[in-house]
Formats: sequence, C-alpha cells, structure tokens
Amino acid sequence: MSRRRWILGSTLGLAAILALASVTADDLLGDRKIAAAQDEFALLQALRRGALEEYFSTVRAEIKFWSLNEEVRRGLADLEAGWKKLGNDAGSGLRALYITDNPYPLGWRRQLERALDDSDYSKAHAELHDTARRLVGERGYYDFFLIDPQGNVIYTVEKEADYATNLNSGAFRETGLAEAYRRAVDASVRGSVVLTDMERYAPSADAPAMFAAVAILSRRSEVLGVLAMQVPIDPIRDIMQFTGGMGRTGETYLVGEDLLMRSDSRFSHESTILRVQVDTDTAVQALKGEQGVKFTDDYRGIEVLSAYGPMELDGFRWAVMAEIDRAEVVESHIGLRGQIGWASLFAFLLGLWSLWYLRPGTGSGESAFDLIDPGTAVVDTSF
Repeated sequence: MSRRRWILGSTLGLAAILALASVTADDLLGDRKIAAAQDEFALLQALRRGALEEYFSTVRAEIKFWSLNEEVRRGLADLEAGWKKLGNDAGSGLRALYITDNPYPLGWRRQLERALDDSDYSKAHAELHDTARRLVGERGYYDFFLIDPQGNVIYTVEKEADYATNLNSGAFRETGLAEAYRRAVDASVRGSVVLTDMERYAPSADAPAMFAAVAILSRRSEVLGVLAMQVPIDPIRDIMQFTGGMGRTGETYLVGEDLLMRSDSRFSHESTILRVQVDTDTAVQALKGEQGVKFTDDYRGIEVLSAYGPMELDGFRWAVMAEIDRAEVVESHIGLRGQIGWASLFAFLLGLWSLWYLRPGTGSGESAFDLIDPGTAVVDTSF
C-alpha cells in the first residue's frame, strides 16, 4: 500500500466515523435528552403542585386551630355583644372611631389597640387585638376577620374599608371575603375550612387576594360567627418562582379558570398575577383535568416543552405548568453531539498515530513506511 492510498483511506475513514458519530448523537442522544427533559419537567410540575397542596393544607390547619382557640372564641362573643349594644349605627360609629379618627395612617391602623371611648366593644377589641395582630405578623397573613352570623365584619386587624361593613348588603358583598363568609356558614360545609380563588380585592388597593374561612360553632353546632383570613400570595409566588436546576428558560407558573396567571412570570419585571392571559393548548387541557408533556407554543408565542396538569382546590381548579424553551433542550443535545464528535476524532487520531509509529517491527520514532525501500523490496515466495 502506498503512503498516498493509506492517507486517503484514513481520511475517508475519519469522515465516516465523524458522520456516524453525528448521526448517532442526533438519533440517540437527541431522543434521550428530550425524554430526560420530559421526565424532569413532569417531575417539577408534580413537585410544585405538591408544595402548593402542602401550603394550603397548613393554612387550613392553622385557621381551624384558631377557630377552636378559647381566646378567639371569647373575643368573638364579647365583640358581638359590644356591637349589639351600639345599636343600629354600630358600623358607622366604629368606622369613625377606628378609621376616620385613627391617629395612624392606612397600613398602620393596626397600631391602635383601643379607641377613645368607654364602650364594651372597645374593651373587647383591646383584649383580642394584640393576639390577632401577632398572629397576622408572625404567620404572614394579610388580615384577620371576625364576622357575625348576620354578615357584619365586627373585627379586622388592618382596619381597611371592609371593616364594620355588612357582607350581605354592603359595598363588598360581591368580594372573595363575602363568598368565603357565605360558604363557611353553609350547612353542607359548616365547620370545614373553605378557600376562595385569587381575585383583586378593592379594600386592599385592588391587590390579588385569597380568603380562607371557617364557621365558629357552638356545642349545638349553631353558627356563632366566622373566622376568616386574607391569605398571603407571597408564599405561592415563592414556590412557583424557584428556578434552581431549570436552566436559562425553565419556569413554573399557575393559571386560573379565567386563563389569567395566578403566579408571576420569570420573564417579566412586573407582576403578571391576574394580568397576563395564558390561552395555550396545554393550559386549557390542564384546566379540563388532563395531564401530560408535549411541545407547544407558550403564552409568549415561543415553542416550549410544556408539562401540565390540574390542581384541585376548594371548588375551583388551577393549571400547574412547568416549561422550558425548546431551543434550550435542543442546545443541550447539540452540545453533546459536538463532544462525541471530538471524542471520536481524538480516538481515531490516536489509533492512526499508533499504526504509524508503533507498528510491530519498527523502531521508536520511525514510520513503518520509512523502513521499506520500494526499489529493493523482495517478495519471498518460498514455503
């Protein structure tokens, strides 16, 4: 074999090996990386749903616990008695004392423990307020409400516009708080904690809000009143915005039945809660109760690998989404294809070097071809 033919054959062999490595990477690693990404984001979707379920389970347990607390139950009874003594003008009178004449501004009205009057109501307010205020502050709730059986909001920590109004006939009768109150006293769920979907709440400057409520019952199962909490959405946001191990474009988010986000997008500098609509194929499927993983366009119009599924709450459903841009998934296996190509090239060149320099019968550092004199080569035909 001449040196030229040997080099030509080696070059063709190198090209064949590199082509085979590229095809193998595309067919095998591409499929495997996509399958791995599908498994990873299906797991992320399930983990986010599990974390949310645990959070809401904690909320329910805490509210149930406080509805059975003797100090809260006694406070409810004393506040109701004090409210009744104030007569038909109880609401307007208390709003004047604890809102209009409150020396602290909005956002700090909770600092007022007792108004400057001698009513039984203000005495009961002072006795309960410190406990309720600490509960809200330490456990992260936005507000704490006590509502009498007639729908009067007889106590709140924050003293916003909903304080001392009626949830059956007042300005906030169509809010989440009113819904939570009415469902809590319903005979079919009485004594159980109810939860409302996230919506904007006017008394809290139209901020997104959720409410959890439970009826406080007598020993005869009569409704003494309702304990309600304005549930913070920051823990929900924190759960869904955790991006560890999700690459540059991976994100998880929530979608409500109105197709509006219930958590913030990773790609927005402003809050997207109840602002950005997600009318995508996978979000709609999740809201129908379906679950799966597939490539589709997301709410930004970008093709993503989308893992989707439903989360059942208290009479309403959220879609839990975990997605990553298709381009990033493809990039990851293209990178591996290059690695295999370079590894194949290295292995081939190493083998070529071995044949060239280390062929049996040659000296160190001498090519086998250098030891053969083409002009004097003799073929031994003797046997």
